[in-house]
Amino acid sequence: MTLPHNSRLSVPWLASAGVLALVAGLAALTNPTPADYQERAATEINGFLLTQVCPHLRQQSTTMSLLVMEACEELEMGSASEIERYIAYHTRYYNLGVATLFVTELPMQAVWSLGVFGHILPLPLS
Repeated sequence: MTLPHNSRLSVPWLASAGVLALVAGLAALTNPTPADYQERAATEINGFLLTQVCPHLRQQSTTMSLLVMEACEELEMGSASEIERYIAYHTRYYNLGVATLFVTELPMQAVWSLGVFGHILPLPLS
């Protein structure tokens, strides 16, 4: 004796499972790599230093201002490789399959970011 098979009920479930598997596969294939994260974070930090920190420190008239001027000039010339190395050394990453979690330990706080579908999203920790 066989039980009646309701094919109408199984089609939506199969279609939903197929779409879910396709989305999960696409997310896994487009996860940002650690190198992507390092480059993005270095660019963000470099931009912050150039727009927020350097102008303020250049207005100071201290003996440190000469060192600051040199460091800011190097940043303006696009030398973010030191920042990128720092980020690489201080970042842990966790591949979650459909996303990647990046945790960077900065001197004042930890920064958490989620990489998914080719994008890196900072996570609020408050």
